[in-house]
Amino acid sequence: MALSVLSQASAFNPGSELWIVPDLEKSQWTARLDWYLNFQLCKASRHVSPSIPNFLQEVLSETELPKVQFAVKTSHPLMIASEELLPNKWVVIVPWQDNLVPWIAQVFEVWHKLKEPSLRIFLPPGQSAGKVQQEWQAHHSFEDFTVVLD
Repeated sequence: MALSVLSQASAFNPGSELWIVPDLEKSQWTARLDWYLNFQLCKASRHVSPSIPNFLQEVLSETELPKVQFAVKTSHPLMIASEELLPNKWVVIVPWQDNLVPWIAQVFEVWHKLKEPSLRIFLPPGQSAGKVQQEWQAHHSFEDFTVVLD
């Protein structure tokens, strides 16, 4: 079976365990999904990691203990379990870098590390299914997934 393109009307239909979307600011689909996910994406994009208080930093340096980093990198994918909210298991936000090649590489990496579940990709604006298929083939011969155009 080959890559198939879903219409806007059937974008949220069941059929794939893993849905991958670009970040919230880059896609109308991500904004729509955020409503169904109880605004978890919006909350995650505004999250600021707490900093270590000065007193604790002084104690760490005096005791020569390693400093711990709590900051979350925004360039990493964000996974949300959505089994109770949407007809899938996971939604993963892969940050869009204005270039399809590294974005598809990250999508492939997420999909592969999750043991290759059924896949639906919500494309960033201006991207075509043909380009996605071409870039995907550079990583894997498997093409049985769906895409939704923005």
